[in-house]
Amino acid sequence: MRDKRHQLGFTLIEVVVAMAVVALGMMAVFRVVHDTVNNSAYLRDRTLATWIGDNRLVEMRLASELPSIDETEGEVEFANQRWRWKANVSQTPVDDLRRIDIRVRREGDSEDSALAEVSGFVGAVAMATPASATLWNGSISADVDGDADDGANPNRPLGTRPSRPPKGGDDEDE
Repeated sequence: MRDKRHQLGFTLIEVVVAMAVVALGMMAVFRVVHDTVNNSAYLRDRTLATWIGDNRLVEMRLASELPSIDETEGEVEFANQRWRWKANVSQTPVDDLRRIDIRVRREGDSEDSALAEVSGFVGAVAMATPASATLWNGSISADVDGDADDGANPNRPLGTRPSRPPKGGDDEDE
């Protein structure tokens, strides 16, 4: 008959196998956490680079004249980091309309890499001053009462209500 003391615990092999399984599981968890942190940092940097590109595009649109057709570059400090941007302005088939492509990267990254690419257009019409711009001075409002305006009064702006007779007239019930 065997001694009961030998049957109560785990064998050394069982303990080693259990430790190996736990170690492999912990390595997988650490890898997932590491990848999540790296992806979050990458997405943060891409978002910041997109904001920088958008800001540069808006600055070019707000300039008092059309940008020249060439390539410009510069650097900016944003969110405690140094960034480099490169803007390429090209002519479109439409006169007085330019296409702007902006590439943004972190300072120190290779010139071929870009975290964000922003494209937009700028034209002379959008840059007109209010005094020289042709503005539409009509108004459109919602037809809230369901009475569609059939154009009976050409002097009334489209979509506005026709004037109604005052209440208390002969043909209204009070």
